[in-house]
Amino acid sequence: MKRFFSLTLAAALMLSGCTGKSGAADDTESFTYRDSVVTLAANWNPHTYETADDSYPDEFIRSQLYTFIFNDELHPMNGRAPYEGYVILPEMAASVPVDVTETVKREHPEFRIPASAASGYAYTIDLNPAACWEDGTPINADTYVYSMGQLLDPERLNYRASDFYAGELSIAGAELYANQGRSVKLPAGDVMANEAHADIAAFLAVHGDAPALINWQASFGGRYDFAAHPWNSIYEAAALVAAEDALTDSTLTLRQMHDFFIKAAGEEGESRFLSEVSLDWSYPSGVEFSSVGLYRSGEYQITLVLDRSLAGFNLLYSLSSGNWIVYPELYEKCLRKEGDAWFSTYNTSADTTVSYGPYRMVSYQSDKSMRFEKNPAWYGWTDGRHRYIDPVDGREYPMYQTTAIETQVVAEAATRKMMFLRGELASYSLQSEDFAAYKSSEFAHVTPGETLFFLILNGYRKAIENREASGSFDKSSADLETMMLKSFRQAVALTYDKSEFAAAISPARSAGYGLIGDAYLYDPANGLRYRDTDAAKRVLCDFYSVDVSRYPTLDAAVGSITGYAPETAKMYYRRAFEEALAAGYITDADGNGVSDQTVTIEYTVSTDSDFMTKTIDYLNEKMREVTVGTPFEGKIRFVKSAPYGTEWPNKLKSGLSDTVLGGWNGSALNPFSLTDLYTNPAYQYDAKWFDASGVRLTLTVNTAKMGESPVMRDVTMSLAQWSDALNGETVRDYNFGDGIADVETRLEILAAMEGAVLQTYNYIPMLQDASVSLLSKQLYYVVDDYNPVMGRGGFAYLRYNYDDGAWADYVASEGGELRY
Repeated sequence: MKRFFSLTLAAALMLSGCTGKSGAADDTESFTYRDSVVTLAANWNPHTYETADDSYPDEFIRSQLYTFIFNDELHPMNGRAPYEGYVILPEMAASVPVDVTETVKREHPEFRIPASAASGYAYTIDLNPAACWEDGTPINADTYVYSMGQLLDPERLNYRASDFYAGELSIAGAELYANQGRSVKLPAGDVMANEAHADIAAFLAVHGDAPALINWQASFGGRYDFAAHPWNSIYEAAALVAAEDALTDSTLTLRQMHDFFIKAAGEEGESRFLSEVSLDWSYPSGVEFSSVGLYRSGEYQITLVLDRSLAGFNLLYSLSSGNWIVYPELYEKCLRKEGDAWFSTYNTSADTTVSYGPYRMVSYQSDKSMRFEKNPAWYGWTDGRHRYIDPVDGREYPMYQTTAIETQVVAEAATRKMMFLRGELASYSLQSEDFAAYKSSEFAHVTPGETLFFLILNGYRKAIENREASGSFDKSSADLETMMLKSFRQAVALTYDKSEFAAAISPARSAGYGLIGDAYLYDPANGLRYRDTDAAKRVLCDFYSVDVSRYPTLDAAVGSITGYAPETAKMYYRRAFEEALAAGYITDADGNGVSDQTVTIEYTVSTDSDFMTKTIDYLNEKMREVTVGTPFEGKIRFVKSAPYGTEWPNKLKSGLSDTVLGGWNGSALNPFSLTDLYTNPAYQYDAKWFDASGVRLTLTVNTAKMGESPVMRDVTMSLAQWSDALNGETVRDYNFGDGIADVETRLEILAAMEGAVLQTYNYIPMLQDASVSLLSKQLYYVVDDYNPVMGRGGFAYLRYNYDDGAWADYVASEGGELRY
């Protein structure tokens, strides 16, 4: 049920089938779940972790404010038979949130709740008084408020801070507090909102003389040449000259640029000025934490105030993961400051980890192993709520029969398979060579994945130029700059048949064609998937240039897509060659029409393995085939990086490495929030070379609120603004958030944004994640069929056929080698 996003690497298939949320355990017997990972978590601090690898311990040592469980006779759901749906229950909370928007708006004007808002902006949450840390220390309102203060501390620059102001759950005042004193380049509209100016005249009265920054290429298709065409209040298209696709000083003041936009863009001039023109701005200093919308309203009650509306299912969903609390005394001990930088060892070892979930960490060896055992202090063992009715035998059982989890690093699939067959692992994910023997096994389980893996290509010009300028780089034989060209990326996008790629390197996975995966539900209550909608299908047809009129149905048109068009790819490779020559990226000294340099693309690896070798070998093999007869024949090569461990995303984002099969996991029940990952610099892979605030998108949409008569309008906003509006923020009077705009309007906006991001070719879809795993005979899933919302229920619904002792006896009786 993960809501908060984590960066994910495509790796050899590993067990990922258990994601439980609440539990109970037997006290008299030992039931150990033995797991393996390629990369062991190194930092699971809820304030700073970045990757899915590092979030691994979360489900064991933490509980959330709210939790999802299957519906059954103990937890009925109207109109649904047992185990056909789900129920959301308070976990670390004691009850559902209570809307107090009107009261907070009246008593706390500092939170700037819109005058027109009657609900959706402020809630009280009663806390579970039985919740405590593993040593028995109570968890109360002070714990939550202290922890949020530490998370948002402006000196810390915590990676997870933006989760609470840049996403769907956006706490009032959090952004200003966390970023105070920091200098940034912000669109004029954002500055206007941050400073609460009543109108644009008030904004210009303060900032009108400041230099205006603009991406001329994105806004007008070229730079306006004021020297050759002195500005006289008449816009002349002939005055446009070639411009770099980047934010630059316009040489005008903001007041002059505002006047320019009014003349150049007509009715859209003012709105475009606010979204497309930026200025250097510093967040105000001296901001107190009291201005942040999270405060104690009782010993076991917090009040949460938001700066964008959130209600109903999406509010509870947002609070069902990403709990931010930390153990205050230990947290303080783990902090240290060196110069201006802060460092923390909190949640990096067993000694620096204190649990408040069903398990506690009892041992940890860096890069080797970790072990979790039942946490006796967890309230769930005794509260009587963490129980279920078995769908087969009709008996009542406690959740969480597992008493311990042992996790060790096993990099190679062959080793994992050997250990599984010896009874030493709970699960083994099939590799390509295993399918013939095991795909029909009664112990095989297919598990769809959330992640859509894409190749992202480095476009950070400054970093690439610096790398080429280093003494160790030979520009006569190698090149990095060509990969920045859109024509080159278009060619790469058409070089690989996605289905063949999946079959060759990871047959449990399937072809990936868009940015939003198959598992995402835009209507969770009815189980409706985004990728099944006509809007989502049209995005793929547009991106892959499929003429829908040539097919009897839209489904048939989508079914024709392979992602592989070698002749078109060759055309783009030839175009990229000419553009690279013209730009001086490469040479052709002998004039034979072949690049003198090899475009060398470093593939970022976390941990080296046979899977990584297989992946890179396949990419190179197909690249050689498609580039035959082009100027890049034999001149494009993927090379493996050194193992970067959990630093791999930073290498990629900083332009120090060039590509990866990466993606995102999280928020499967709210695909609308995915737009933030491609438009918000706090999350983007490509933030250093793609500015979503400077890319305009015009849509004809229904701007009426839900339940009102439709009002269709042509609306132009930046991609960043569309994302904000889609996720509940009011942007230029438009709000397309959940519960405000109808779902079909939101769906059309989401599809349009997916299409717009795809057209940048920064992300080349490759694989839809999934796994086929063999589950050990030692245990079984209470719910065998995969549920799109609940999966198989995770550890809460995992039961054992054998305790540890009986299992050892059984394996021995089989001669130490099991058959599946």
